[in-house]
Amino acid sequence: MTASRGEAGNTLSRCARCMTYGPIIRINPWEVHIDGQIDPAFWHVLYSQSTKLDKDGWYYSGFGSGLSTVATSSSELHRARRGAVSSYFSAGHVRKYEPMVLAQVSKLIARLQKCSSNDEVVDLANAYRCLTIDVVTSFSVPDPRKMLELDDFGKGSNGLMRGFSKLITLQRHMKVVIPLLELIPDWLVTAVDTSGSFRQLMDFRISFQKAAQQALDRKGKPPPGQEPSNLDTLYSASELAQNDKVMNYFVEEATNITGAGTETTASTLGLLTYHVLFDRDVFDKLLTELSALAGNNTELMELRMLEKLPYLQGCINEALRLSNPVTGRLPRFNPRAATTYTTPDGKTTYTFPPNTVMSMYMPDLHFNASIFPSPHTFNPSRWIDTLPEHLKEMHRYFVPFSKGSRSCLGIEVAKMELVLTAGNVFQKLGRDMRLWETTKRDVSWAYDFFAPYIPVDSKGLRVKIGKSS
Repeated sequence: MTASRGEAGNTLSRCARCMTYGPIIRINPWEVHIDGQIDPAFWHVLYSQSTKLDKDGWYYSGFGSGLSTVATSSSELHRARRGAVSSYFSAGHVRKYEPMVLAQVSKLIARLQKCSSNDEVVDLANAYRCLTIDVVTSFSVPDPRKMLELDDFGKGSNGLMRGFSKLITLQRHMKVVIPLLELIPDWLVTAVDTSGSFRQLMDFRISFQKAAQQALDRKGKPPPGQEPSNLDTLYSASELAQNDKVMNYFVEEATNITGAGTETTASTLGLLTYHVLFDRDVFDKLLTELSALAGNNTELMELRMLEKLPYLQGCINEALRLSNPVTGRLPRFNPRAATTYTTPDGKTTYTFPPNTVMSMYMPDLHFNASIFPSPHTFNPSRWIDTLPEHLKEMHRYFVPFSKGSRSCLGIEVAKMELVLTAGNVFQKLGRDMRLWETTKRDVSWAYDFFAPYIPVDSKGLRVKIGKSS
């Protein structure tokens, strides 16, 4: 029952290791799961750049009708759809948005400084979520939600992305869930939605529809002096047939990009902040490194400066490894040919017929003690002090954005956001910040709704900021 509610993120790997027959477990009539604790190397077979595997349409149906890039089942169609936006999400293009990200980070820091002067307890989990929503909507739609301007960092609607992710799970089993929700009249939403999170979700949907219609009306050509949005890029893409450029496609693309770029990055920042503030040795090393770089500079530090800091990068890597931006399994299948699997000892080879779904689980790699000793320990130094041969192995199995042709589209956005936020927040406020009645459980993921979610009764990442704290 707990697994059906999305609880117990390690259910699959625990079940697999309870068996004594090897790394394969059949988890439903059409899918087999490979345990990455026993055979992590198979990850690079199943999710390689060259393997032309399709996504399991049933599993990814939670993301909509299959129009968006992330939900596209066919590998051939995915190549066209990803190609349509790959330049927009490239490292070179993403860097053009660094001033926008820095502006949002500056706004976050200013808000936190104001909270400090009022001696407030701040829930940084909410604050980080507001930041990531503002960044991703500014980048992809663009229609920034201005969540950072809310007095309470959107406390009343902090269940927005959690609710959206729950809908993904329900939609997978009942295809009418999302279409029915869109039919609920405004008066009923107002009457029953006491937290405001469902209203927020509906408002997001409306804003995406508006942005999609604008891109369609202007045929992908923004007004003079304005950069093309992601939706403009889609409209202008030669990789897509003109009759594919429809409202539903644009809305699903905007919805899924926003969802993917919000909770994952926010939860990673939250976990990083907790561990840095909790462990004095980690705290001192990070603040020393940041202070040496900043010197007497009072401006926010840029990406080109921060991305060269080894200990900061170690902190980010550990936060990504422990938070696991995707906690759902990633099912794939070959519709054209049989798939073979050989056990790590080389003694047994299994042949699965075409259309057999196979999956693996990111946390199995990140918590593999043979690759990451003391895997549940936040240890940034492991990325600096490890011998080169083993460090190479760590990087090989470090897959927070997955790998291969279906890896995370927004990896460059997420990396830039993590570096600029963590580096500047700790440089500006780190020495005046401390945890306030917050435990590790409050920031550790307990639910798998494809993305990781903290316990329902978590009090959040509460901190106090100020000289007197």
